[in-house]
Amino acid sequence: MQTTSTKDQIYIGKEAGKEIHEKIRNAKKSVKIVSPYLSADYLKDLVHLHKKDVKIALITCDKIEDSAYSDFKTQDLIKTEKIYDEKSGKLKNFLFKSFILLFILSIISITPYFLGFQEFWLLGIAFTLVVLSIISLFSSKLISDYSMKYEPIFRIRVFDSHSGKNPRSTELIHSKIFVIDEEIAFLGSVNFTYSGFKTHYETTIKVEDKGAVRAISEEVERLYHSTELRAKSVEEWAWHSSSVL
Repeated sequence: MQTTSTKDQIYIGKEAGKEIHEKIRNAKKSVKIVSPYLSADYLKDLVHLHKKDVKIALITCDKIEDSAYSDFKTQDLIKTEKIYDEKSGKLKNFLFKSFILLFILSIISITPYFLGFQEFWLLGIAFTLVVLSIISLFSSKLISDYSMKYEPIFRIRVFDSHSGKNPRSTELIHSKIFVIDEEIAFLGSVNFTYSGFKTHYETTIKVEDKGAVRAISEEVERLYHSTELRAKSVEEWAWHSSSVL
């Protein structure tokens, strides 16, 4: 994309991203973030904003990680839902009913033997029915009649940087973009990380031109829906960092 702006401020140096963090934490309507690197405590801020009904869109690359220095866990970004599988449920129910029926039949078949009908074939039938009933019971226990559905609590895209036209190379989404309330945008070198906001020597351009902010926001949306790189599933980007799934 290409756009122009007539209302900018430029920040260079340490804490060049300080205002970005302040604006994000005080967002009222929406926050859009593009950042290849993330800090756990700042992800907590996004979870908090989500709980306040602020609309969040986060775009990053490859992974979202837990941190030993934060109580944030990747699972905080994920909601789970049990989905009933009707076909498996019917099969599970059928096998359990078969277990009950076969067990009852095994008792009925062996009763004559104990009443004086010393026929060993009755024992054979009873034994076979018992075995079949046990198989039915264990089979019913092994079948799950539901599956788990995992979804992010807000809009998240984690792109695989090795999935472009040349998977041997890294096609990293390296831009750092922050759009707050569709009114202000920040561009520059600052990642959504503690070091980016606090300790690194960084560059930030604050954009308040309405047309430019709108164009930047639309570009973030295009990137969010892009198919040039493969978007990882929730299971993929959550699995490596926690045992939530």
